[in-house]
Amino acid sequence: MRERTRTARTKAGLNILLAALVWLGPTALSASPAQSTPHKKPIRPPRAHLTAPVLASLAPLAAEPPARHPAHAALAPAGAALIPPPRLSRAPMRPVAALSLSRLSGAPVLAPRAAMPLGRGDLDGMPFASTDPQTEDARKFQAVYSLIMDEQWEEAAKALDEFIGAYPKSPWADDARFWKCYILEEDDHPRATVFKCYQDFIAAFPSSEWADDARTRMIEIADELAERGKPEYMAIVKAMDKTSDDEVAIAALEALRDVGDENALQSLIDLYGQSQEGKLRSRIIHVLGEFENPKALQKLIEISQTDASPELRRRAIAALGETGDAKAMPALMEAAQNAAELPLRRTALRALAGFEDPTLVAFFKKMALSGANPELARLAVDGLGDLRAPGRDDALVQVLKEAKAGEIRRRALHSLADQDEPAAGLTGQLLRELALKDPDPEIRSTATMMIAENRTPESLSHLKEILAAAKDAEVQGEVLQAIASVGGKEAEAALAAVAVGGANEEIAREAVYALAEIEDIDKAVVLGDVVRRAKYPEAKEAALDEMADRRDPAAIKALGKLLKEEKDPEWREKMVDALGGSESDDAVPLLLDAAKTDPEVHVRTAAVSALGEIKTPKARQALMDLLKGKKDAAGRVDEDRVGYGS
Repeated sequence: MRERTRTARTKAGLNILLAALVWLGPTALSASPAQSTPHKKPIRPPRAHLTAPVLASLAPLAAEPPARHPAHAALAPAGAALIPPPRLSRAPMRPVAALSLSRLSGAPVLAPRAAMPLGRGDLDGMPFASTDPQTEDARKFQAVYSLIMDEQWEEAAKALDEFIGAYPKSPWADDARFWKCYILEEDDHPRATVFKCYQDFIAAFPSSEWADDARTRMIEIADELAERGKPEYMAIVKAMDKTSDDEVAIAALEALRDVGDENALQSLIDLYGQSQEGKLRSRIIHVLGEFENPKALQKLIEISQTDASPELRRRAIAALGETGDAKAMPALMEAAQNAAELPLRRTALRALAGFEDPTLVAFFKKMALSGANPELARLAVDGLGDLRAPGRDDALVQVLKEAKAGEIRRRALHSLADQDEPAAGLTGQLLRELALKDPDPEIRSTATMMIAENRTPESLSHLKEILAAAKDAEVQGEVLQAIASVGGKEAEAALAAVAVGGANEEIAREAVYALAEIEDIDKAVVLGDVVRRAKYPEAKEAALDEMADRRDPAAIKALGKLLKEEKDPEWREKMVDALGGSESDDAVPLLLDAAKTDPEVHVRTAAVSALGEIKTPKARQALMDLLKGKKDAAGRVDEDRVGYGS
């Protein structure tokens, strides 16, 4: 008996909700832009239960059509399709949900909007993409937003007050005011205070994108206060210029989802067939996508294939992708290949990229090679690159070899490069051919670096061959760096040979820099030899700079020996400059000796200046010793003069 009563109540409640939605019609819902990446679902915090006063407020709506307020007509153009808010994660069903808005227009955006946290709860799941704001107020607001995301309520409230005072005309002023109210709510301020904050916000910013969210919060707070014996707050909400019908309808629609049974699902399906309003139907599509039920999936497939509205078909395709159900794949593959409208085909390919199914390897490869539409081919090769399924590497190699468009080939090669183990079909010989002969410079460059990263026995010989064939200085530099990354004595010898006698001064200098990058190289020996034998002054000077490494005392000592051996005073001056640039105490005695003993005044002067560059106590003491020595010498000269005159 008790079970029959409960069932009867559930059906009666559903009938009331359905009736409310039918009466509310075009004004029932508001929208937020569709998410560009369907499978990165922000997590919204738990919301409060739909309480008895809110449910009770639906009954009059079912009995009598609501009054039409002129403001309703301004919500959106007639027939405009609703863009659903970010999906909830597949967590247990929650009793009620509310509207979540994203920035639609107006001020420049800092970053994609996070899902509005309607209700008390955790903010950990709220995404906030990084950005590079160009204006001071945007930078300041992003800093404040970070405090909010970290739930540092006290600091965030203070920062928001400062922002509002400093930038009252900023495009972000409404955001700041809204989040100030939200912080009051999270920080357990009296509910009446929070209600007043949201009320003042709507009065100040009636057209803000956050206004609907504020109204929804007011409804929920007013409902709580009404339960505590304060019905006047619900009266305030109902008296607002924009009535609460929209929010109540949204709560009702999502309540049908949260009930989660067959009756609720059938009510939604029936409502979709009864309504001709695009916004309402769009919202139903979104809610259907959250039912883990074959009947909901079939309805979405039907909408995606037969609905008269291309936009609603597109939304149904996106919802199919978000279900993650493999049974949706045939419909998505059909749409990706044959949908008449390009946006639908794009959406279908993006949706398929979220599935990990081996059958998609052949499908994506076919789409990437079709060449019918460059954008679709790009999405297909990206989807193929994201797969982790057998045959994926071979398919990418085939796309690399056979695709006509350079961008598609580049994307295929980059996908192959972005993995820990070399692809079986991407042999060293194929990479060599790409690096030597491919007409696309980016492919040549990527292939060169992949040869170096493979570190196979033939890697170095391939790179030396590529270096010999390269004509462009930038390509030559990349190949030299690739040789250095291979490492070992053979790579060291190859680079040293180029540094000493390369085809021109530029490639010789680049070879020195690459040589210095090899791990465990003996700079004292290898670079010292380059200094002695280099054909080009640029290479010799580069070797001096690389030897003056404060982390390598042996190299600095070897540089001091070169200074003693050098006959050319110009090169001795360059050597003392390099020693000063090392900023190492190991260079101090070498420079002190040069300052005292070098036969050339300009070299001695350069050595003193180099000691000044080191700026350590040891270098300062050496300078003091030089100064004291000069004074002592001057004193002896004066004594000799006195003696000579007497």
